[in-house]
Amino acid sequence: MEIVILIFIIFVVAVIIESNKRSQMAPEERKIYEDRLKWGPLNPALICPHCQTKGQIHTKSVNRKKGVSGAKATGALLTGGISLLATGLSRKEGATQAHCSNCDSTWDF
Repeated sequence: MEIVILIFIIFVVAVIIESNKRSQMAPEERKIYEDRLKWGPLNPALICPHCQTKGQIHTKSVNRKKGVSGAKATGALLTGGISLLATGLSRKEGATQAHCSNCDSTWDF
């Protein structure tokens, strides 16, 4: 029980520190900081395919569902469908998510 209370106190202190950090920032600086947390770091080499702006693209790695996994479908057949409850049928594939701060569009590649 003491461990749970200690973890809760640490969490509350971290939230307070983060709140104080954001409140001391200028509005423009806060927007840049929050965009970086949400969309990832800026990638200055990329050009937005929508508005043709360079240097305003944030990128981060994401996992996306892509089609049906053959191994999972085989496992479902062999177990009578019980394995579907734990794993589902779709497979996940890594992708890169990009977001333009200028036109606010988001896409994957």
